Amino acid sequence: MKKRYNILNAAILVLSLIVFLLVSVNIVATINQRNMEGEIKNYLSITEEIYDGTNMEDVADKIHKANSKLRITFISSDGKVLYDTSTVSEDNHLKRDEILSLGKVFHRYSKTTNEKMFYVATYLDSYSLYIRVSMPEESITDISNSLITYGSIAIILIGIVSIFVMWLISKLSVKPLKSEISKLSDIVGGKTLYNGSDIERLSYEIDRTRDLIENKIDDIEQEKKKVDYILENINHGLIIIDGKGKIIIANKIALTIFNNLSINDSYNSIFDENIVDAISKCMVEESSFSIEYENYVINISSLNTAFVKTAISYGVSMFLYDVTDIKRLEKMKLDFFANASHELKSPLTTIIGYQQLIQNGILVEKEEIADATIKTVKEASRMNQIISEMLELAKLESDKKEDKNVLSISHVTDEILLSYNILLENKNITLVKDYNDFDVSIASNDLYHLIRNLIDNAVKYNKANGKIKITISDNTFVIEDTGIGISKEDQERIFERFYRVDKARSKENGGTGLGLSIVKHICINNNIKIEVSSALNEGTCFKLTF
Repeated sequence: MKKRYNILNAAILVLSLIVFLLVSVNIVATINQRNMEGEIKNYLSITEEIYDGTNMEDVADKIHKANSKLRITFISSDGKVLYDTSTVSEDNHLKRDEILSLGKVFHRYSKTTNEKMFYVATYLDSYSLYIRVSMPEESITDISNSLITYGSIAIILIGIVSIFVMWLISKLSVKPLKSEISKLSDIVGGKTLYNGSDIERLSYEIDRTRDLIENKIDDIEQEKKKVDYILENINHGLIIIDGKGKIIIANKIALTIFNNLSINDSYNSIFDENIVDAISKCMVEESSFSIEYENYVINISSLNTAFVKTAISYGVSMFLYDVTDIKRLEKMKLDFFANASHELKSPLTTIIGYQQLIQNGILVEKEEIADATIKTVKEASRMNQIISEMLELAKLESDKKEDKNVLSISHVTDEILLSYNILLENKNITLVKDYNDFDVSIASNDLYHLIRNLIDNAVKYNKANGKIKITISDNTFVIEDTGIGISKEDQERIFERFYRVDKARSKENGGTGLGLSIVKHICINNNIKIEVSSALNEGTCFKLTF
């Protein structure tokens, strides 16, 4: 077995050297060829410079003395050889490659000299003749043959030496194999009855060891995947700090909350002072703390577990709970009750007041009682409207989805406008309609409230003898009025609940401050873009893009 390995290694080495030799020969030949091409071009340039039109033989002799292997040929413009340092050929030379492509080096067999030659030529306009310089290939061949000869001898010597060295190394290295084979057998569970060479037995034991390690790695990876899945899918942030103060575990939620946090960071460089103090206390004594951090509550506790605890310090776990929704809901509740109680208190106070006046006999005239009754009914109606719109707004904010229908914008708009005919006539408001109808997919109740609230504002807050223009086209609904308008500051808040631009006028017109808030929520729920433009005492324009 060892002998076979040694022979194989020696063969690979010799083959590699042969390939290296062949590549080297090819590279050297290529380089020499390029050098020769450059050299022959240089000689052509020298010949061209020293020729004066009358000294062919003198020029040829000088160049020939510089390099006896060079062949200089002067050729007339009609292709006849005028002078040649070698045998003069009677052939017409105009069709030779070097004459057809002046300045380019060609390599071909020469019938005149019976050997392969390099050729290059140029044309002298002033003397109407060609000058050609050529050189035999034999110098390149000689170098290549020498390289192959000496290289072959070197390969043979290296091969012999390599075989001897490999044999010697193999003999010396086999001794510790048996010891290593025995160790591997113990690792994977006892010795085997496998028969074979030392290397074959080693290979067999390595395979057994690899299989054992792969199985253990698979088990570890499965356990890691389980842990990772649990960590990344819990709804809270989790950070584990070992007894040395290094962060060793942090799930995605924790990394998002503390975006400057990385595994192996020290907790002192990441958290603020309150959190650092709590962690430090948990590391020296078993304790737990609860700390608020931005929109999170962090529970910090000591960990008395081997993989995080040291001889003098406990590990620490941190659970981060997002309380954003809880705080938002609490604020919404407070705002809702504050606004609702304020809005309901005023009409309720009026109703109670008028009824007490009647009950206590302060109002006794029939006209006074009738006027009080009218005002009481008006305030009760306003209370009813506030409650209805509050319920509508609550429904829009819930996750409950209504069935959608395909509805005509202009048809719904005209139905709503019918109920405003009397108000329009009383205020002498001109209504202009420009319809290019289109259909939308939306809950009928949402579309009704959306259009009605915009028309209601345009009518109630318009001026006497004013104008309302409704344009429906290209998936847009635009309503413009000539009313009191909205200031730039108020335009940023008109969609808030219970917000009124002109509180006195709004209450007088029966406004609740919830209409545009309802409009905004309907737009959000149905992916409708709403835009408003307005100027004080000039009017307001709302544009809906479906």
